Amino acid sequence: MNLMRYLLAAALLTLAWSAGAQLKPSTGKPPLTPPAAEPAPKTDAPAKGGSVEDAKEAAAQAAAEKWLALLDRGEFGKAWDEGALLFRERVTRQQWVDGLPATRTPFGAMKSRKFELAVYKTSLPGAPDGEYVTARFITAFEKKDQAE
Repeated sequence: MNLMRYLLAAALLTLAWSAGAQLKPSTGKPPLTPPAAEPAPKTDAPAKGGSVEDAKEAAAQAAAEKWLALLDRGEFGKAWDEGALLFRERVTRQQWVDGLPATRTPFGAMKSRKFELAVYKTSLPGAPDGEYVTARFITAFEKKDQAE
């Protein structure tokens, strides 16, 4: 698996957690279980005309956009800090902060990003079963017109 795919997988795990974080009320206490392994919260009231899964997918899209904006601004350490515990256990902060610029810099600055889809899932490779949402974006960079 090349580094870009690995980073994408790490981002998806992070986003799976982020989607849950967007839907949960904050208790002010850190979770006792890894955020990526934590099931997404039950959403009792879907948006008008939508399903519970639709609401979770929409929340994941918003969370993903915020997290990707950190990467766009070069805030790699903050992105790692806001990542899921499962991700942080597998990639050290130093590996992330040192490795991501080397992978991302050749693409140049982000020019545009288009949301493609979000998918509700009950399992992800390498993560415990639960409720997750993965989000996919198509991004245009200065030196690469299309990256997923």
